[in-house]
Amino acid sequence: MKNRIIQIVLSVALLALLIQIVLIAPSQIRDAETKASILPVPEVPTASKEADQSMKEMHMIETQEGRKEWELWADKAESMKNEVLEMANVKTIFFSDKGVTFTVTGKKGTVQTKSKNMRVEGDVITRSSNGYTFRTEVLTYNSASRKLNTDRPVEMNGPPDSRGQSLRLTGVGMEAEMNKSSMDVLSDVKAEKALEKGRKVFIRSHRATFSGVTRTADFLGEVILDMDTMRITGPAARFNYDSKRDLVKSVMFSGGARVSDSEKWATAQTVNVDFDEDKFVFRGSPRVVQNNDELRGEEITFLQGGKQVQVQRARAKVDEKRLEKSP
Repeated sequence: MKNRIIQIVLSVALLALLIQIVLIAPSQIRDAETKASILPVPEVPTASKEADQSMKEMHMIETQEGRKEWELWADKAESMKNEVLEMANVKTIFFSDKGVTFTVTGKKGTVQTKSKNMRVEGDVITRSSNGYTFRTEVLTYNSASRKLNTDRPVEMNGPPDSRGQSLRLTGVGMEAEMNKSSMDVLSDVKAEKALEKGRKVFIRSHRATFSGVTRTADFLGEVILDMDTMRITGPAARFNYDSKRDLVKSVMFSGGARVSDSEKWATAQTVNVDFDEDKFVFRGSPRVVQNNDELRGEEITFLQGGKQVQVQRARAKVDEKRLEKSP
C-alpha cells in the first residue's frame, strides 16, 4: 500500500513537471523576448572611422609672418585622419593689411590643417568692417593668395547712409582680397540706390568693386544707369559719397559716356552726375544732339535733369530745313 502511494505521488509530480515544461516555460520565454524587444538597446560607443579627435567650442588663431591672418571659432570640431578639420557653426575673422577685417559666418566649415585653406558653407554671411554685407551659400579662403572667393550667386547690402538707405546689389561670384582690402562682385551685377526726394537709380554692369577702407564703389564693363527719364551708358562709373552728410553725392562716368532721354542725347569723355543739384556736367569733346540740331563746346551742363542747357564756348549746328519752316 505504501509503495502504491509513493508511485502515485511521483506520477503527479512528473505530470506537473511536464505541464510546466510544455505549457508554462515557453510562455515565460516568449514574455521575456517581447520585453527585450520593447526595451531600448543601450548604445555602444563606436569610434569614427576617420575622426582622430572631437572637441566642443573650438577657438583657433592663425598667424602669417608674425601677423594675425585669421581667428576662428566653432561650436564643434572634429580632426579627421585626412588632415582636415570639420566644424559646425563657424565664425572666422580675416585680417587685411590696412586694418580692415572681414567676418565670415556659416553653418559648417573645413580647414586644411597643412595649407590653412578654408571652406564655409550654409547661409554664409561676410561683413566688412566698414559696413558691406555679402550673402551666399559657399565661400572659400586661399591662404597663399589671402583671398576669399565664391562662384555662387551673391546678395550685397552696402553701408546704410544717414537716411538708413543702402546700396542693394545682386550678382554672381565674389572675391575679397586681404592684401588690397577690396571686395569685387564678379559678374551679372544689378544694383539700386535710393536717393533723396524718393528718387532711385538703377545700375547694371559686368563687375563691381568696393573699397573696405572708403565708401567708394566702382562699376565696370558696359555700365548702364537709369534715373528718372535719363539713361547713361559707359565703360566705367564711380559712386562718390559726401563724407560730411554720409550720402551718395555723385556718380562719374569715364572712358566715353552717352546720356539720352526721349528728346535728346549727348556724349563726352566724362559725365559727372551731381544728385544734390540735379546736374549733369559733360567734359572732353562734349556734344548734344536734339532733333537735327547739334551743340558742341568745351563744357556742357544739363540743369534740372536736362531741362536747361549751359555751354561754354558753344559751337552750334542748326538744321537748316527746320529754320526754313520757322515763321
